Amino acid sequence: MEITCLLENNTTAPQLAPAHGLSFFIRTRTRSILFDMGPDNKFADNAKHLGVDLAKTDMAVLSHGHYDHGGGIPQFQKINSKAQLIMTRGAIEGRFYARYQGHDPRYIGLDTDAIDKSRCRFIGSDLALSGELTLIAGFLKKGFIPQGNSDLLRQQENGQLTEDEFSHELALLIAENGTSVLFTGCAHSGMGNMIDTVLTRTGLDHIDHVIGGFHLYNRITRITEPDSRLDILANELSSYGGTTYYTGHCTGPEAPAYMSRKMGRPINVFATGSRIEI
Repeated sequence: MEITCLLENNTTAPQLAPAHGLSFFIRTRTRSILFDMGPDNKFADNAKHLGVDLAKTDMAVLSHGHYDHGGGIPQFQKINSKAQLIMTRGAIEGRFYARYQGHDPRYIGLDTDAIDKSRCRFIGSDLALSGELTLIAGFLKKGFIPQGNSDLLRQQENGQLTEDEFSHELALLIAENGTSVLFTGCAHSGMGNMIDTVLTRTGLDHIDHVIGGFHLYNRITRITEPDSRLDILANELSSYGGTTYYTGHCTGPEAPAYMSRKMGRPINVFATGSRIEI
């Protein structure tokens, strides 16, 4: 399996554009998968530089309904005329906002009018696409939840904004050649909770690789969650023996090194242009 980071907040080369967002291109033995599409067209421009042909991608997956993961959907649908896009219905139907101190809440959801919904497949529960690919939705939330979720809101039918419970979040599990890889977007449900849910639902005794953001950093205030909170997540992730972690985007610049020290094993950091071979 080869994983190419098409977009992340940082970059490995000047010709590759970074942006606040996330996008991965995944090539397995039998499939090519686009996981998230960043906030705009930059992921597609980067794909050209990296030799990734998005027109031939078999399928696409949206982790949740925020613009920094799904803003590039219209561009992908222009480039690729056949691939199905899988997401929860809540990701496209929800109206999502972010609260910033001293400002009115700002819309951070998708531009749904620009998306061809006839090419979308909506799921409300776990879906096994094959023996190798499984989508997981509806996560147990008994452990660490990112503190930053408190400023992420969802509009109710009466117009009231309430804290988002992230029922629109999903993850992609790929099992190939005896190796399991879990892809998440921002892990708003808590990375430990998401791993625990996957293990419980699938019967796996461990996941070999976990790739995604941990949502530990506020990019407006540039503040990382306090060490006491990072310790809780580090302890949870340490309990999953044999798992290698790769993170970026909403995890921030400081948390990976701190958590690596606490866990006694590396948390790898990816950026635009990074390639991971598993």
